Amino acid sequence: MRPGRVQRLHKREDRGIDRSDEPFTYDRLVRRPGCITMRRPALEKGYTHQLREIYPAWGIGVSTCLNHGAPVKHPRLRFDHYVDLVKVWEDQDYIYVEDMYVDVLIYERSYYHVIDLEEFGAAVAARHLSTAEAKRVLENTQRFVDAMKRSKLSYAVWKQKYGANRRHL
Repeated sequence: MRPGRVQRLHKREDRGIDRSDEPFTYDRLVRRPGCITMRRPALEKGYTHQLREIYPAWGIGVSTCLNHGAPVKHPRLRFDHYVDLVKVWEDQDYIYVEDMYVDVLIYERSYYHVIDLEEFGAAVAARHLSTAEAKRVLENTQRFVDAMKRSKLSYAVWKQKYGANRRHL
């Protein structure tokens, strides 16, 4: 595991360990074929909960701010959804979600913004990622943004077309 990159979700208890090795609790963890959903209390002011939907086959984790159950824009940055490129694996007790550096901000029905490519490049240059991992991250990023464009830049449409139990590219 790369220090500071892996979040651990306990499979049977409503708790996890954040990337900073800090324990946290969550309200709900749901595992369905193709998607893991976790809801936890808000990380900052301006909303009540964070919903995180993890799609292992796509190599992405999508975070959405919720205020009393309804999706809202992030209070500071005003994005609708934050997409992490991730690697997912599990053992008997935990689901591991490793952040693979590249992120995509989705502004629903308007545009998307790919961020942290310099962080990704630094990790590749420092050999924190193998060539195979770097290739997979870039392929997953391209596949996701292409699917978002086909979905009219709407995560809701993407989820309907390509999410869990839907057809894949």
